[in-house]
Amino acid sequence: MDTRDWVEFDGKKWCPVCLGEKTGLCDICGCRLYHEELVGFDNQLWCEACLDDETTCCADCGERVYLEQVTQVSDEPICGNCYDNSYFQCEDCGQCFHNDDYGDSGCCRYCGGCKAESQPDDRRYYSKSRRDPTVGVEIEAEGGSYDGVYDDLADDGFGVQSDGSLNNDGIEVQVPASNGKDTRKLVVQACQSLQDNGFDVSKRCGLHVHIEYLCRMRAVKRLLLMVYACEPIFYAINPKSRQDSNFCQPLRKAFKVHEIIQTQAKDIDKLYYSKKYTKLSKSEIRNFKRSKWNECRYFGFNLHSLFYQKTVEFRYHAGTISHQKIMSWIELLKAILLYVRFRYNQGEVLGLIEQPAPLSKMRYIKEILRLDDSLANYLVSRYIRSRKTICAG
Repeated sequence: MDTRDWVEFDGKKWCPVCLGEKTGLCDICGCRLYHEELVGFDNQLWCEACLDDETTCCADCGERVYLEQVTQVSDEPICGNCYDNSYFQCEDCGQCFHNDDYGDSGCCRYCGGCKAESQPDDRRYYSKSRRDPTVGVEIEAEGGSYDGVYDDLADDGFGVQSDGSLNNDGIEVQVPASNGKDTRKLVVQACQSLQDNGFDVSKRCGLHVHIEYLCRMRAVKRLLLMVYACEPIFYAINPKSRQDSNFCQPLRKAFKVHEIIQTQAKDIDKLYYSKKYTKLSKSEIRNFKRSKWNECRYFGFNLHSLFYQKTVEFRYHAGTISHQKIMSWIELLKAILLYVRFRYNQGEVLGLIEQPAPLSKMRYIKEILRLDDSLANYLVSRYIRSRKTICAG
């Protein structure tokens, strides 16, 4: 073969045969890339840059579509099919809503005039600390005065939003990111406002805790194994409805201990997303990390949140507006993260997995996490009450 026909690519000289076997051209901009770096869409091959410039993924069905084919609903892209089947535009306020929010005569259920909403001020109560990670809390509740909670909390940096997945004027209060004494103060303030304004919880409600976790992938792998080990405790101290919920799915139904251990730290993101998606390319994983919506966010341990916004999310806990329960849960989660960051021992974690029953796991975890007696006793009492509820049912 005449070497004059060879092509320079990626710092190497390639013959036409090898070049055709291992690389291809983006059909949009013409740049040459390895085949695994090109994505097929609409019968064409796309590079990552062109794909990001001209397409997006629908927040409902996850299908990729052109940008001009989506409608923005609450800052999320919705494709034409999903919009036609599940959404409408309110004739009064002009905003787009899911069909669950349909009221009367073409209007949303909030009109006249949509309910005021606020976003959490994530920096007002924030201070950086290696041993006191920043925490954010999402509290779901039903049945009270939405406007009363908004008036109480919005000016103090809380997020206050409607929640269409709940009944009876469902609400989600987002406690702003905080640490130290501020976390307790803010959680108490949120719970008091919800109680004062007539809210309560049902099995539809959940409590979601976000904790900042800026670390390398090796620590992420360790945390995944540790949460896998602790998960039976999490479900044991909560109602059975949590384990049966589609919004906090168990890791144990999707993951195996050996695959977590054997997966290289750099590939933990691929392992995590592979539980809901097959044939993942590097560009698809990068796209997942840029979007809030993802099927994997509904595991009880939401690792997608870490890749998307640098916080791990724990969705296991049942809905509550008791600040004591919320703070005990936060204390346990922070102890787990600090153990993984500063005192991790894989042998101890595997020992926790091998404990045969929830109570033995609780005794074991008290020792390795160095929990104080009050928190350890709280976990046991929650487990006993949960068991009585199940038996009574």
